Amino acid sequence: FSYPRISIFYTLNSMANPKTPLVLNMKDVVIVKPSKPTPPELLALSTIDSGQTIYVYEGNLDSPNGQLDPSHVIKEALSKAFVYYYPLAGKIVTFDDGKLGINCNADGIPFLEVTANCELSSLHYLEGIDAPTAQKLVFADDKPNNSHDHPLVFKVTKFLCGAFTLGMGLSHSVCDGFGASKFFRALAELACGKSEPSVKPVWERERLMGTLLLNMEPVQFPIDETSRAVSPFWPTKEISH
Repeated sequence: FSYPRISIFYTLNSMANPKTPLVLNMKDVVIVKPSKPTPPELLALSTIDSGQTIYVYEGNLDSPNGQLDPSHVIKEALSKAFVYYYPLAGKIVTFDDGKLGINCNADGIPFLEVTANCELSSLHYLEGIDAPTAQKLVFADDKPNNSHDHPLVFKVTKFLCGAFTLGMGLSHSVCDGFGASKFFRALAELACGKSEPSVKPVWERERLMGTLLLNMEPVQFPIDETSRAVSPFWPTKEISH
């Protein structure tokens, strides 16, 4: 059983070291449990954390050049998008300290193409669809530890009418909703023939790592002079936190 590390950053203006060193007498860690019986149930995480999204597209059978194979178009667009979103083509790893990271090894992602035996209209274009049917339209790997280390998975389901659905599974550990929307927009732009995304991602993850702050100058924040706290214990009259 391990506990996550918590990093706390603060700045003290003109604070000298305290005269008396801080000594702590540590007791053993104990587990605090509910004082009364609670329901012994298994609760699922939110839909946001599961990261499974289904996009629905009608067929374009009236196109003079005919409808292109959506699976081929999407795979080509993904391959181009990974030049910019290259971490999504890697693998999620766990470091020795328990933190998650991405091995940018360009291994690629699982992509599944399936064909349905009906038209999308028979499913009311997924309006009010039940959960078991929706599960068939997203990527679900029955082999443990086979796709869970991939930050991104895709499943394209083609229907008899030319319509298709796109099931995208994106790990919430890698992208939040805003980041996922940016990636999907880039994918759509490349699928439509653009040579590059209109907004390119920036991968400067070191700015989010606490270790970098140890070698940086303290961040200066504008402080209202009237909000300064006065402490009788420290050898300074001004403390900001």
